[in-house]
Amino acid sequence: MPRIKTLILACLALLLAPALAQAQLTGTLSGPKFVEAAGIADRFEIVAGRLALEKSESPQIKIFATRLVADHTHALAGLKAAAAKADGQIVVPGSLDAKHEAKIEQLKAATGADFDTLFVQMQTSVHDAAIGIFASFAKEGDQTALKDYAAQTLPMLERHFEQVKQIQIRT
Repeated sequence: MPRIKTLILACLALLLAPALAQAQLTGTLSGPKFVEAAGIADRFEIVAGRLALEKSESPQIKIFATRLVADHTHALAGLKAAAAKADGQIVVPGSLDAKHEAKIEQLKAATGADFDTLFVQMQTSVHDAAIGIFASFAKEGDQTALKDYAAQTLPMLERHFEQVKQIQIRT
């Protein structure tokens, strides 16, 4: 009988493992981790937007890229102010991480319509991920100044996501 209980418990553990792992992946970041993620995301959007202004063949993408650069430059300044207010020890990253640098290299290598397609795909996935991070932190973050920043920045990210989805539909 104890072997059956052990077997049942082991099966339950295997069934629940993916759900527990997902819960850990979607958990709210700490203040410093949120600042790191937000800072890298803003820097990525600025660099990607500038590349789109140089390389895109689509007037819609160029208009969107202009908005990206302006909005994320403003958001990055707001993040720096919020991080300083929250805790003077939290540092906003000054550069991209390897993952985002690789995405920039992919964009640099792409040309013409391939660039436009890749840019729109990246913008869709990056904004979708950012919305999840910002919404979670705005609701459950551990530092008020950063929670406020996340809540104030979230509508901009949602607008960008909707705009890039419209571009995706048209292209």
